[in-house]
Amino acid sequence: MIQWAISLARNVSRLPIPRAPLLQNGVAQPKLVPSTFQRYFSLLQSKVSGPLVNNPTFNAVPITNIRTITKYSMRKGKRKTCSAVTARFYRLNWGIWIRRIAGCNKKLWKKSPPRRRRLRQHVFCNSTQSYMLDKMVNNFWRRPKYYVDDPYEPYHRREEYKFTYRTPKPYFPPEQSE
Repeated sequence: MIQWAISLARNVSRLPIPRAPLLQNGVAQPKLVPSTFQRYFSLLQSKVSGPLVNNPTFNAVPITNIRTITKYSMRKGKRKTCSAVTARFYRLNWGIWIRRIAGCNKKLWKKSPPRRRRLRQHVFCNSTQSYMLDKMVNNFWRRPKYYVDDPYEPYHRREEYKFTYRTPKPYFPPEQSE
């Protein structure tokens, strides 16, 4: 009698715990009893009407959203560019990405004129976002591009920052007082 209880306790501890009740035609059915219990408690298992294999809720696989996929070309094996990045963002030559403010074309009738003007402007992405966007595009989009009458031409150079300026700063020697 004691050995029967010990073996039953061992079998119970190995069983997976069912998470959700099975549904058959929108009605909750009793949980299926594992085969180890059938030997001792065969009266607990009730008959389930209809096949469970064809039940769409029984066969449903949970689909999770995965955004870590990198696509590669079949011919040369190079990484492909994410087209959503090139459609929504623009890369300046000094490495920062710019974008429009979110919601810039939504419900403009209820936004004030100063707010609409602010929504037409572009904003910088931060360094983490720029690094991520650089990884999502290939080398073609990271290289500088030169267009005729480019409206972003004054922004491609960053002369005010001491580590990125290209033209030499004028030197003004200190005045000597006599």
